[in-house]
Amino acid sequence: MDAPAFSDVEVNPNQRLSSVLLNEFNYFPWSRAVSLALGGRSKIGYVNGAIEAPVITSSTYELWLRKDQLVMSWLLNSTEIAEIFSYSESSMHLWKQVKEMYGNQNNVARVFQLKKNLASLQQGSKTFVQHLGSLTNMWNELDVYRPHTTDATVLIKRAKEDKIFQLLASLGPEFEDLRSHILMNAELPSFTGVCAIIQREEVRRKVMNQETKDSVSETRAYVSSNKRPEGKVYKGKRPDLKCSYCDSLGHIKDRCWILHTELKPKFLKETKGPEIKGTQKYLNNNSYMANHAATLSTEGMVNFTTNPAALINDFAAYLYSK
Repeated sequence: MDAPAFSDVEVNPNQRLSSVLLNEFNYFPWSRAVSLALGGRSKIGYVNGAIEAPVITSSTYELWLRKDQLVMSWLLNSTEIAEIFSYSESSMHLWKQVKEMYGNQNNVARVFQLKKNLASLQQGSKTFVQHLGSLTNMWNELDVYRPHTTDATVLIKRAKEDKIFQLLASLGPEFEDLRSHILMNAELPSFTGVCAIIQREEVRRKVMNQETKDSVSETRAYVSSNKRPEGKVYKGKRPDLKCSYCDSLGHIKDRCWILHTELKPKFLKETKGPEIKGTQKYLNNNSYMANHAATLSTEGMVNFTTNPAALINDFAAYLYSK
């Protein structure tokens, strides 16, 4: 029996080439890991063009196509964004598309994130080996973006960038959008320029907040001035109402207890004595009550009490007797 042309590993289209999956920020470490994996399988030539596609009529075309599609499956399985490249014509075409989209982009944002993560990383519940592995991965990725150099110009530029990174990392969460906007520039502004941008944003926020407060205050004032009196909630009597039946303030004729005894509170219904029209009008006149208090007592009013409800009924009975 002939030996199989491919091992089980080589013919598995669901295999991943690396534990590092491609996303928007890690092209360089991903491309290095995938290149090593393809080189170890003697398939790197399919993505770098060293193994060219034969003419479609060639007897070797079918074998080449089989291997190329296998490599393309591995590449797609090694990304988090496979749907973007799923219709690539070949593995080399896919490789070039990924490089054009992510390999030439500005990596300032990724450097900032790596430095921020390194500064805040804690061991937590990880073992020392796991913790060291996390640090090493970030150090290695940072070395890809910032390879070692003795060029004074490059070193000075990196030192200025680090100051900007520290400044942006110290900003509050309300500046997240501004921070992202600055980091996505093709070239970082100068430190002074970044400070000016942040100050302008702070002033803009203050102005917008003040305008919002003023708008809310105007809206509340408008609602208050145009609100119907019937919609107001009062605690106690309403001074804007006057009863046309007893001429008293605080209610209207439809709510008058004298005219509508069924509206009287329970504690007043339990008192005894007749109620007549005009009683409340006289009771509201404090000067009248003060001037005639002695007369009421000398003319034989019985059971005079300081209870307001009983006083109303007693005084009504007195007036009725007159």
